[in-house]
Amino acid sequence: MPQLSSKRTSFDFNLPLDYIISKFYEYGYKVTYNKYTGTYNSCCPICHEGKSWGRKKRCFFIPENDNIYCHNCGSSLKPYQWIREVSGMSHDELEEDLEGEVYDVRNDVVPNETPVEVPTLPEDSINLFDPIQVDFYRENLKIKAAVQYIRSRRLDTAINRPDALYISLNDKFQGNRLVIPFKNEEGKIVFYQTRKIFDWDDGPSYLSKPNSDKTLFGIDKINPDKDTVFLFEGPLDSFFVKNAIGVAGINKGNFRFTTTQQEQLQSLTMFRKIWVLDNQWVDETARIKTFQLLDMGECVFIWPKDKKEYKDFNEMCISYGIDGISSSYIKQNSQCGPSAVYKCKLLFGKL
Repeated sequence: MPQLSSKRTSFDFNLPLDYIISKFYEYGYKVTYNKYTGTYNSCCPICHEGKSWGRKKRCFFIPENDNIYCHNCGSSLKPYQWIREVSGMSHDELEEDLEGEVYDVRNDVVPNETPVEVPTLPEDSINLFDPIQVDFYRENLKIKAAVQYIRSRRLDTAINRPDALYISLNDKFQGNRLVIPFKNEEGKIVFYQTRKIFDWDDGPSYLSKPNSDKTLFGIDKINPDKDTVFLFEGPLDSFFVKNAIGVAGINKGNFRFTTTQQEQLQSLTMFRKIWVLDNQWVDETARIKTFQLLDMGECVFIWPKDKKEYKDFNEMCISYGIDGISSSYIKQNSQCGPSAVYKCKLLFGKL
């Protein structure tokens, strides 16, 4: 293993290629390898692609030129400089890291030209937002009931609704349930959840696609020109707020996000984030989660006392006959950070 010499200038270091690649994967985002050109591509960790983090990938490592270049911010750095810049490591820390000789090299990654495989929906899914498909099944009582469920909960007119909701009449495990598609940043369906809608269904309220990595709901609809994203525990309430996403995995006492969810949350670093939970006045678990999030430095929507009768945003919108809640209303009723814990405990009588 070659050793770094403190007598060299930063432009002279010839780092091992495997080490550079390992660091490119570690600090880049959505890294891909093009086996035809021998180059690596990722979202730029220096400029975060402006407001296009997670959607644009304009940072390239070209081993032949020993250079890492971003077409967005114009940074052009030798690997040693780039690693120092994005990692924050000192020269001595980099030298110590290099001596560890533990590399995570993934040259077997599928090249850019290979299409990404998109998981399918449950068997023979019917789009309940497609009038032609709904009309074809107009005599089917289950389809009629599903359409009525959607309308009664205003899911078809909500301001941030997805392009489609589905139902399968044939799927052995997910049949006769509302299918909620989760799309990635490119608008491709990569995951889904199903929601119980019939009283005779003795299954759990929600089921996820089996053997699949849970993702964020609504990440495809985020507007990069807005300054705030609103994080809901589940997808349905996020239908009613612009620039909102559903984040499943917040459990009382712990937060369990999948690797994909963590990466997607990381892509939202340029936004202010406000968590919107169920009504803390009626849901003890929501209160516990609120204090957890505030302790972590997060911002949380605190339900006004005069809205005690509503469980969540969906229920409130149904009651008022509206299709959405304004972002300003959420911001005005939000508290942030540990300094708000005492105030909220006083509010909810928990002291």
